[in-house]
Amino acid sequence: MDHGFGSSNDADNSTTEHAGRPCAVCGTVMEYWRPRSQKYCSDPCRTSAAKKQRAERPKDAPKVRRPQQTLTPGTPPVPDLSRTREVRGDPHWNPILAAAERANGGEPCRICGEPVPRSAHWEHRDRHVCSGRCNTTLKRRTKARIERGEIDVAAIPDRGDRSSADADQRARFGAAREPQIFRTRTADGDFPYEFYGLSPIEGDVIERHSSVTTYATATSLGADELVALVQANSEPDAEPMVAIHQQTGALLAYTDRVLWWTKVPGQEHPLVQQTSFEGDDGRQWHWQNEIFRDVDESGKTYDWEAWVCVAEPTPTLWTPAYTARSEKQRRSTRARNSYQARMRGYGALNADADQVDPFDIYERDQWVCQLCHRAMNPAVEWPDPWSATLDHIKPVAESGAHTAGNLQAAHWICNIRKGDAWGPGEAQPS
Repeated sequence: MDHGFGSSNDADNSTTEHAGRPCAVCGTVMEYWRPRSQKYCSDPCRTSAAKKQRAERPKDAPKVRRPQQTLTPGTPPVPDLSRTREVRGDPHWNPILAAAERANGGEPCRICGEPVPRSAHWEHRDRHVCSGRCNTTLKRRTKARIERGEIDVAAIPDRGDRSSADADQRARFGAAREPQIFRTRTADGDFPYEFYGLSPIEGDVIERHSSVTTYATATSLGADELVALVQANSEPDAEPMVAIHQQTGALLAYTDRVLWWTKVPGQEHPLVQQTSFEGDDGRQWHWQNEIFRDVDESGKTYDWEAWVCVAEPTPTLWTPAYTARSEKQRRSTRARNSYQARMRGYGALNADADQVDPFDIYERDQWVCQLCHRAMNPAVEWPDPWSATLDHIKPVAESGAHTAGNLQAAHWICNIRKGDAWGPGEAQPS
């Protein structure tokens, strides 16, 4: 059966294909499409190499362990205020830990002094650390210096908070609206719970699996002492919200993610924040800050947060819209990182690459391979030879850009056979 691996003029094309690497045992030149990590051409050669290794190092020979990396004091973790470039990633930690320039490889690690690998993660190269261990140490030491007051976080440029909602979203969701009832949806729905905005407002009612929680401001309930306590220890105009559990009468006061005060059945001390308790009927209840992550119409991320009293706590949930966007971002980031890693192998450091989702290219090309012009099956996944892959029309070996205009859909096997040649879709320069 013809699967498109060869053609009528395979004999003519065989002389133009690239030669593979030689086998480490017998020296036979392997096929060019075999991975570079493969050292042996067959199982007998692999077995022969294993026997030779066992003869050179018997089982009873003492094992030589590589010494663990020792962390020696390097450059102290002080934020580089001379940084003028913008750094992406974590809006809180990256501006604090980023150096003035991204490491290109060979610069000393700020923790252990070892050279930063050229192939290190971009976040590690931004922070001038050589490994994940040194990155964790850098964060821990910097956090300790911030707590001791040795680092002024407010003076660091471009530092942001970790709040998922931006100013526009807060203004839109903070507009006046009528109180609503948010219920638990049926099991056949795409998401199990109803919600709207960033948090409940006064008068809202949340029902979670027959457990009902209502919301009111502390001022409307006459809790002036609670308002004074919160304003004395936070913002002067802070207005605490009070969550009221209808089944047990338990109360909880909070502002944003800060829990200030609870009053539950059986609470031993009024100043103790007790989030788990037993009701009069013997049922166990828990105060939980439920978090749902979603995206708005413009694709921006935001979190719904609400303190609710439930019998069984639920984890942080993602809506189908946020899950789809997260998968799209994961695919595009993985494709971009793969391209940049290949460019580093050719000596191009920090190559520019667009965030292109491979599925967008497949949909644009109508799931048709642009090399063999046969249909691609979306259900077939890598490492199947007929799985869908991205092909650079101008090859990466010739500094082809990672843009939508230079990308096309192709079967994996067709992409391998093409190699570093120019593909259809753009004329090869003379």
